Amino acid sequence: MLSGVRVEPYRPYHLQLMMAQGDIQEGQRGDLSYVPAGLARVFRIPGQAMAVIENEDKVLLCGGIIPEGPTSGLMWAVLAKSAGRHMTFLHRGVLRFIDMQGLRRIEATVEKGFGEGCRWLALMGFKYEGDMEAFGVDGKDHERWARVRR
Repeated sequence: MLSGVRVEPYRPYHLQLMMAQGDIQEGQRGDLSYVPAGLARVFRIPGQAMAVIENEDKVLLCGGIIPEGPTSGLMWAVLAKSAGRHMTFLHRGVLRFIDMQGLRRIEATVEKGFGEGCRWLALMGFKYEGDMEAFGVDGKDHERWARVRR
């Protein structure tokens, strides 16, 4: 683990703190004014969501997987703009987290045109599955990605 960086179970205040820091990546800000109902389940399921904190209170990442059945789930993640210097650590940690879930299929969506998000999903082994018109809360198009373990 990096000095001054820790991983802990996700709690709703982590995302609130991250929003207050004003450090959320551009392509993720629009949907944060609305939290999908399914995300509320994550708050009660141990081990399926995490936060990465730098020093005492700088939130670098909030994320998790919402179960959609015994073999599949929907991954969500919000990264800080300032997370870049820790990206190798975050990437490896998220991959371990995904593997620990033991799911056959994990889906993720990303706002169309949010290149950084698409590149990160591809680096984690997700494959582009198609466009989702007007999927975002604000009516913006999204892309669906999936990681399938055979």
